[in-house]
Amino acid sequence: ILEGEARWEVVLDGFAVLDHETGLVWEKSPDTTSRSFDSAVSYCFSKNVGGRRGWHLPTVSQLASLIDNTQVNPSLPSGHLFSNVQTQWYWSSTTVTYDGAWGVIFGDGSVGHTRAENDGYAWCVRGGQSR
Repeated sequence: ILEGEARWEVVLDGFAVLDHETGLVWEKSPDTTSRSFDSAVSYCFSKNVGGRRGWHLPTVSQLASLIDNTQVNPSLPSGHLFSNVQTQWYWSSTTVTYDGAWGVIFGDGSVGHTRAENDGYAWCVRGGQSR
């Protein structure tokens, strides 16, 4: 487990953060517009951050890898380099059988699922698997 400066590095001209623990590259400032699941998938797919394409919604495991249950509002590890993280629902690419998807509420770090037409936020990632 890496912490603080050992875990995080700003990359892509300051627009993204590399997580040295997982090898994933996250948007430094995730989207602040609430949207449906399908809209969130499209948003990440068409994303260009720091001159790079290839972004996608993270899996629920990838999204949950950011949670620090000792922190609240947001429930991110101390020393993280992210900005504008909402304390609400963030979509993952991990779907459920009833036309919904898993996600994380970054106010308290809870993980759950909801219907695809509900609103949530997109936090796009590069690297790793997309489903």
